[in-house]
Amino acid sequence: MATLDTALDPRAPSFLDNRSTAQAALRALDTAHGQARDGGGEKEVTRHHARGKLLPRERIELLVDSDTALLELAATAGREVGEAAGAGLVTALGVVDGIECMLIANDPTVRAGGPSSTARRKFARAVELARRHLLPLVLLLESTQDEQRRSGVPDPSFAQLSRMASPVLCAVFGPLDSWLAPLPDLADHAITVRGRADAARVDVVAEDERDALRVLRQTVRQLVTFERGPVPGAAVPPRYDAEELLAVASADPRAVTEPREVLARVLDGSDLDEFRPQRGGALLAGFGAVHGHRVGVLAGTGAAVDAEAADKGVELARLAANAGVPVLVLANPVADPAGDASAPLVRALSQADRMTLVLGAEPDAWALAGPGFRFGWPVGDLSNEPYDGVIDPRDTRTVLGICLSVSASAARRGAPGRAAEREVAS
Repeated sequence: MATLDTALDPRAPSFLDNRSTAQAALRALDTAHGQARDGGGEKEVTRHHARGKLLPRERIELLVDSDTALLELAATAGREVGEAAGAGLVTALGVVDGIECMLIANDPTVRAGGPSSTARRKFARAVELARRHLLPLVLLLESTQDEQRRSGVPDPSFAQLSRMASPVLCAVFGPLDSWLAPLPDLADHAITVRGRADAARVDVVAEDERDALRVLRQTVRQLVTFERGPVPGAAVPPRYDAEELLAVASADPRAVTEPREVLARVLDGSDLDEFRPQRGGALLAGFGAVHGHRVGVLAGTGAAVDAEAADKGVELARLAANAGVPVLVLANPVADPAGDASAPLVRALSQADRMTLVLGAEPDAWALAGPGFRFGWPVGDLSNEPYDGVIDPRDTRTVLGICLSVSASAARRGAPGRAAEREVAS
């Protein structure tokens, strides 16, 4: 296995320009994250706390295991279309009693007069990911205190809950509006706080919010019966500093980011076993590891995919599937998409257990095909594609490690890749 080298020059003007641009974008992203955490604003948060209530992220923090990774998804979604940052909904991957779960908690301090279109899409995406990876789905629900219940069309994403192979668990902390009201009846197990909720069906009545979260942890332990696999051992860190990823991303969102520079700061030991390096130059392909999890790699190099590159990508996807290894896709912009021959690669990736990292604006279409986690760096306009989060480049290795751990857990539960979507006859 060859060890990757680097050509970055910290003294070069482009290094400093790219770093400065990335830092400015991250400051804007931090502001949006702060707005999402602030929910409906200081006045609403103070009034909510005065009632002895917890905020959605506080509930999540009490629910998940301490000192474990928590990955919030689409944390700032909605701001690009003028909605509240986060759309009044928190979705996250967290560990509850040693079990990875998909968590959904709505924010009762955000007064939106009903769910926004972004909130609905965000909810549906979390359900989709939970189904695909056989994750238990945990709902933490409470509507705005003075929200009036109105009749409305049932949310189509709720129908997916009855077809989930993993348990759906629900805790109700207060009154529910017409959007959320059907969820306790669709859950496998519903918990409510005494005197504060009006769920139609309740399995357990808790004394207060903390008691409800304690009961919820016990319920995860009782209802999730799959065998827990071993935690991957300690992995060798990359040879290069993740801080330098701020300069790897070009200040020009349509410029091509050198994928080897990214991988050198993400893969264990900066080691990549490159596959067919002499052929199909439009794609960089190979195998490596992230936090001890083996992974196949496909990365665009900025050229349109020709037949030779497509065949190279299809073969790597096939080998990865046979080995039970997920595929990491690095999506770059394409300078000249004419003559694209990526259709076979699109079909192969649509069947793969894969995750995508978008490195710039207008990435090649093949890289976005199919299901799986999808994250972007804060470069260019990312509002036109569905993302599970815009992340700090320095956090790339950590985010991918969490997603790979989820994928490994799904495989241990008999659900590698797309086969995870087991339909339960209704």
